[in-house]
Amino acid sequence: MKIIFDSNVWQIVTIPNDYPSETSLSDFEKINQAIIDKKIEPYLSETVFTIEAIRKVERQDFFSSTKAKVSVEEKVEKDNSVSLGFTVGPNEDDAINFEERPILKRYFDEAVKLGFNIARLPWIGGLVNPEVDAVRFKQEGENLSKYLDTVFEVARKIEEKGAGITQIKEIGSQYGEKVWLKGLKKAPESDREKIAKAAAEWADGDSVAISIALGCDYFCTRDQAKGAGNKSVLSQKNLEWLNAAYGFQTITPEGLAKLI
Repeated sequence: MKIIFDSNVWQIVTIPNDYPSETSLSDFEKINQAIIDKKIEPYLSETVFTIEAIRKVERQDFFSSTKAKVSVEEKVEKDNSVSLGFTVGPNEDDAINFEERPILKRYFDEAVKLGFNIARLPWIGGLVNPEVDAVRFKQEGENLSKYLDTVFEVARKIEEKGAGITQIKEIGSQYGEKVWLKGLKKAPESDREKIAKAAAEWADGDSVAISIALGCDYFCTRDQAKGAGNKSVLSQKNLEWLNAAYGFQTITPEGLAKLI
């Protein structure tokens, strides 16, 4: 089975012994062993180590100050004309690392050893953790083209539903900026918690799109989106749509353990 694990379960799956008080510990141990035995092909969204790695109280300041890196390359053509090529990518100054996140680093190292594949949705100028990027799941040729076509299609559809990245974009855009990220800087202090939650929804939307594009059998999570309303990508309404359109299914760790 190909399973992508949500941010609220992957650490317990990775090192079950760190959670002796976990009520479903035996289920997590069973999942961990299934990964070792190659019965489960495990995946993680890169957002676990980028968007969700930023502390909630720091998300407004971080996102409002991040900038894409634009590179320009001149090339002389055969007819002596000059062409310009533009590349837009992550800015190294905004890279997220493990220096202040030793616990996350420990689980990351163990997850890689266990066999987790880390996949990304490559937004233009998006966030990056260099250490994660160095070992992330990479595809080539037709597989890569198919993945990119699907992941961006699903991400766009999620955005049209008002879920995923939409919510943080809307907060930034309401403050009169053409670039929504800059608008976040003008958001009042009272919006700080709202921005933090919107960033989490952004991460959820990316994770769902990645899961579908990878062809995962299940998205393993404990997130029931109870406080997020219908705009959450994991709301019951959106889960029904995602299942009908893409066959997307969520499953709890307890439910997954029963399938092994």
